Amino acid sequence: MAGSLLGIESESFMPLTIERNDRNMKIAVFFPGIGYHCEKPLLYYSGKIAGQYQYEQVRVSYTGLRRLCAEEFEEALEETLQEALAQTESCLKDVDWSRYEDILFISKSIGTAVAAAYAVRHGIRCRNVYYTPLAQTFDYAPQTGIVFHGTDDPWAKTERIREKCAENNLPLHIVGNGNHSLEIQEDTMGNLSILTDIMQHTEDYIADVVQYRQLDADEICPRLFGQFIRRQKVTMCRRREAGKWVIREDPFIDDWSEEDYRILVSCLKNTVNTGGFVYAAFYKDALKGFVSVESALFGGDNRYLDLSSIHVSEDMRGRKIGQHLFKAAAEWAGQKGARKLYISSHSAVETQAFYQAMGCVEAQEYHQEHVEREPYDCQLEYQL
Repeated sequence: MAGSLLGIESESFMPLTIERNDRNMKIAVFFPGIGYHCEKPLLYYSGKIAGQYQYEQVRVSYTGLRRLCAEEFEEALEETLQEALAQTESCLKDVDWSRYEDILFISKSIGTAVAAAYAVRHGIRCRNVYYTPLAQTFDYAPQTGIVFHGTDDPWAKTERIREKCAENNLPLHIVGNGNHSLEIQEDTMGNLSILTDIMQHTEDYIADVVQYRQLDADEICPRLFGQFIRRQKVTMCRRREAGKWVIREDPFIDDWSEEDYRILVSCLKNTVNTGGFVYAAFYKDALKGFVSVESALFGGDNRYLDLSSIHVSEDMRGRKIGQHLFKAAAEWAGQKGARKLYISSHSAVETQAFYQAMGCVEAQEYHQEHVEREPYDCQLEYQL
């Protein structure tokens, strides 16, 4: 679909191309569009990236799919999709999915619907890169992945794609004025820059790396926390009692309710809107950690800034995400003229060990509002 599945002649290719690497158990399957075959930029370069990360590769192709015009698009799409799916079944019939621990589907246009439908039909759990999906793709319960869409794509309305990505908790990357090939007409150099940016996001997703960036108020919403797991099982706590630090057993499970998330969203939005700092860690484009620092200095000569929150999702702890978030918060606070970070910290022994490792000590001045709100917290500071 060099731009679409409409008005483009389909091309004929070898039924199946497999690049095998028996040293790993990872496979990347490419589902093209009609006319947008695997040698065109989005699928060609994503294939290069998959090869770089040692994925065995399978490339699906279609032959003889009918040309469609805009007037018959909605009516004829289902028939075309079913034919593409039938050809895909033939192409992939010899793949033993049980061999693979990591299955990656990379798809374009009608191929996004084919990939989603095929995964449902065969019960395959996979990660996905969806290039320019059709609205109909979302009828097939698409799995986790990332989505790329151009605002001038004639075959998928931007608001519809936004809505469906939000419903399915799929991170969406939008190319302003991009067409169905994610290109801008008559802007060759600009298109090369766009392609580079798309491939960077693609590589980050394929490579399984953690990405970090500052958050805007508009993107802070309950959906952002759809794959964030607050749960923390606490057994021992470190607390200051009668002027002394003691460690005592106090088992409980700390987690957040829907109301807690609602309050968190409101607080983080307020932090950004009042000039503060909210910085986040993303893994496979899902939020997995965040830190916030308020903008108002306090504490006289100590010139504190309040590190109001720092959390890492349960499934991502132990990967030094917390260290990265803390250092970013400290750097930002130093740039804003603070001498110290103030932390009203959870008293769990594991949490206290983290702050001690970062160099935090007991605060010289206690912030009474924090003490009254969380009397069991440990009041700490960090010298910038």
